[in-house]
Amino acid sequence: MATERRFDVNKPDDIAQIHQLLLDGCSLSDDEHFQDDDPQSPAPGPSNLVPEVLEEDHDTDAEEEIEEREENSDTSQSDSEASTDCDDDELVFVCHHKKGKKVIDSISWKKIPLPSKKRGTHNLLRRLPGPIGQGKGTKTFFESWACLFDDSMLEMIVVFTNQYIEVIQPNYSRPRDAKKTNKTEIKAFIGLLYIAGIHKSGKLNLADLWASDGFGIEIFRLTMGINRFRFLLMAVRFDDRQTRAERKEQDRLAPIRDIFEKFVKNCQVCYHVGEDVTIDEKLEGFRGRCNFIQYIPSKPAKYGIKIFATVSDSGVFYTCNMEIYAGKQPEGPFQASNKPVDVVQRMVTPLRNSGRNITADNWFSDTTLLHTLSRNYGLSYVGTLKKNKWQIPKEMKDLKNREAYSSMFAFSKNGTMVSYVPQNKKNKKNVLLISSMHMDGVIDEESGDKKKPEMITYYNHHKIGVDMVDKMSGAYNAL
Repeated sequence: MATERRFDVNKPDDIAQIHQLLLDGCSLSDDEHFQDDDPQSPAPGPSNLVPEVLEEDHDTDAEEEIEEREENSDTSQSDSEASTDCDDDELVFVCHHKKGKKVIDSISWKKIPLPSKKRGTHNLLRRLPGPIGQGKGTKTFFESWACLFDDSMLEMIVVFTNQYIEVIQPNYSRPRDAKKTNKTEIKAFIGLLYIAGIHKSGKLNLADLWASDGFGIEIFRLTMGINRFRFLLMAVRFDDRQTRAERKEQDRLAPIRDIFEKFVKNCQVCYHVGEDVTIDEKLEGFRGRCNFIQYIPSKPAKYGIKIFATVSDSGVFYTCNMEIYAGKQPEGPFQASNKPVDVVQRMVTPLRNSGRNITADNWFSDTTLLHTLSRNYGLSYVGTLKKNKWQIPKEMKDLKNREAYSSMFAFSKNGTMVSYVPQNKKNKKNVLLISSMHMDGVIDEESGDKKKPEMITYYNHHKIGVDMVDKMSGAYNAL
């Protein structure tokens, strides 16, 4: 075991030995370290040469610290910055954003991974995923449902439904045909809707569900009469109709705003989601009167209300945040940008600084998200990328000399971009992804001859979160 030798600048013999070592041109060995036992005392004589070594080491440490902080800087650079960082043109992709002939922005990508340094954390959760709060003590299906659809929401429905019943009661000759409802009856009404969805009865005549000839479903007849069910289906309300007109001047979602936000809040306080989260759009089938109904042919319902959803894909597929797309809102507190980048930032707000990774498709993806989510939200991001983004190097779009199952990578301080060519004999195409989670161009060995990058394997595994929620919720759709 090597012994450590120490020098004391207050001792003349030690000073003489240090001076002799310097004059002889010898450096201290690995086992010999200079240490001033009294840092406050001045170093007399030739010992003032020694602190130069310490100052040089201090400068090196400061330089490394600055380089680490630069990793969080934006990828967007001016032409002068790009040329400074990238002296060798053969090792750099340079992209220019032009407006006419004028270059208004530029970005450079390295062709080789950046030196390994301390990077931002991702997938490092402070709490394990699972039920929390009221959700932690649930044992039955109804208890779980009551955590999300609590008594306060049921009471809102009862109050506002009875308010509307009072208005329409004069239209009925018999009071029993338009009597007020209560919380127990509303629970039974919602339960029948669930059962109708399970039996795929959305397009059946209600009389078929209440039929007593053996083809109906007995629980419908035992719960309530068909006329009462039809009445509640027509009368149920979720907001104060007396103030609705005033609220709709600022909010197109006024009829369901309060109860929807309560439901979303309950989703967030009852369960702690895992480290992998997906953002995507889902379509709730609806063909009623609504001025922001969407038509999305790729969705099972095709017509309905579009909802942006944040879903944990850790096998549970739990929805932790939702936002209804209401088009362009009037000026006021509910007006918000519908740009994809802004939608993503609103959807991940409850997950701020949680160390999770966000996965999304090319409608949401932008290279600026890598920096924004990492710096402002403490999150990493993986997503496909549209080919019309100016930040994509032209070399990564050119497929003339590209072979099937080949990958081309580009690296920056904020993340990695990959261009992967799957086998397609007729129309050669490529897939573009960006990631702030994968900083190296690693190929997934388990993909075999397809040589898929780990970025693509990860994306394919986690992107199904919202699609699975759509499939599961569709099992209970009564429309």
